[in-house]
Amino acid sequence: MRRFNLSILIATIALLALAGCPKPPTGNTGTTTGTNTGSTGGEKRARNYNFPLPADVKSLDPAHITDTVSDSVAQRLFNRLVKFDTDGSVEPDLAESYEISEDGKVYTFHLRSGVKFHNGEDLNSDDVIYSYSRLVDPDTDSERSNLMSYVAGANDYLGGRAESVSGLKALDEGTVQITLTAPYAPFLNVLCMTTFGVVPSSEVERDERGFGANPVGTGPFVFESWTPDERVVLKANRTYFGNVPEIETLTFRIIGDESTRFENFRNGTLEHCDIPASKIKTVNDDANLKGLIAGEPAMDMYAYGFNCDAAPFKDNAALRQALNYAVDKQNIIDNIWGGLVTQQNTIVPAGMFYHYEGSVSYPYDPEKAAALLEQAGYPNGEGLPELTLNVDLQEVNKQVAEAVQEDLSRVGVTVKIERTDWGPFLDKVYAGNSLFFQNTWLGDYPDPDNWLYQLLCSDNFGDAGNISRWKNSQFDQLVKEAQVEPDQQKRSDLYRQAEDIALNEAPWLLLFWKNSSTLVQPYVKGLTITKMDRTPQLNNAPIEEVTYTD
Repeated sequence: MRRFNLSILIATIALLALAGCPKPPTGNTGTTTGTNTGSTGGEKRARNYNFPLPADVKSLDPAHITDTVSDSVAQRLFNRLVKFDTDGSVEPDLAESYEISEDGKVYTFHLRSGVKFHNGEDLNSDDVIYSYSRLVDPDTDSERSNLMSYVAGANDYLGGRAESVSGLKALDEGTVQITLTAPYAPFLNVLCMTTFGVVPSSEVERDERGFGANPVGTGPFVFESWTPDERVVLKANRTYFGNVPEIETLTFRIIGDESTRFENFRNGTLEHCDIPASKIKTVNDDANLKGLIAGEPAMDMYAYGFNCDAAPFKDNAALRQALNYAVDKQNIIDNIWGGLVTQQNTIVPAGMFYHYEGSVSYPYDPEKAAALLEQAGYPNGEGLPELTLNVDLQEVNKQVAEAVQEDLSRVGVTVKIERTDWGPFLDKVYAGNSLFFQNTWLGDYPDPDNWLYQLLCSDNFGDAGNISRWKNSQFDQLVKEAQVEPDQQKRSDLYRQAEDIALNEAPWLLLFWKNSSTLVQPYVKGLTITKMDRTPQLNNAPIEEVTYTD
């Protein structure tokens, strides 16, 4: 795993308690009565957690969540059969225990007793079967139906050839059995995704279209309200089966401008925030702020995608390679991000059983870029139409785009930058209506399958993950073989072959891996930021475990 190259993380824990740090802002303290897991009863502190989001959510229905912003809220509302702990290992969630058959095809889950939905209904195995079946119900039209493809009968149900999913069975009220068509090595990891959040059939059937705006789950927080482009408000679930939150109210504040988020944090009106690239020096020069940094290297990619299904990038790997060599990534890392990111030389990030150590991929080489442009049929960029680069509205992403624009201009490639709000941006890219675009991905689960199969297999064009619409039959075969291979070393060998193909074909312009470096108020305790967290969304950080000190 790459080491984070800033010294600012050294002794973070000790520095969090620096004298002179701000106290909880007005409104974050108060008293209430009641009990909580681990409490002795009596008077307790009531707490509000102000949680920044860089854009508005799109949907809070697990069947339709494809972005990290929506996922961040949904993670606190829903439970799955299993979940990730803070180290990325799988542990029981709604399931108290589970068994896997010797052939790796049958998974049997035993549900916890006494779990209730937020509407007071009891959870049972039928709710799990319903939730998973609707992912492949043609009427649901889930963007993540491909995640069910290994479940027996799922494709028949999706195609209208069956009335139910044969591989999903409720053995009794507390036991769920899932049968796969073949062994699928990452299956438990996949079940940890928010897509597999369990929903109550009564609420969805009452208003399926409206469920994404009025969600009901079993999670540690209960949905209260959503004011578009302003905030989403959740309340603590006082009947939660796990650790009942000490936080009373979790308010997701939608603040698109990163500098505004930073100033809100400094003013004490946010409990955490990301560090804008423009404020890195400010943080380094301020001993108090510097001591409030938490985080670690993350499975969080920032690249650009080429639409490989449309001219000029279709069937022209030389052009895609040329643009990779033409961009000075180290300049972006040093002069825009101040070292808070590391260069991307691979498709699969560090931190799991397979990683392509030693890959140099596409170093900055404008001469090689020029030669490849000529090979691609565009000497000195002549004949190549102006490329529109689509990015979102984050200021730092604009700066990165401008740096790429300048580098490409030096080899004769003209780029126009088009900035769009997050929702319309995703819609355009998913539909294949962009040629050159921001391509970000935060790991859903710590397995190479989430990167190589999900993002690049031709089965997954569009919102299923392969937004570059790149296709290579040999690559597809390798990643599918890896899915059913139980031996980890053999899986690694297959992934290495597949990644070599993808790196050479260059469906992406590789840029950098982000770090989850997050400013956290000194009175916030128990906020564990993981390698699968993107800041400020912090999708996998267990907010229900946060406590406050006076």
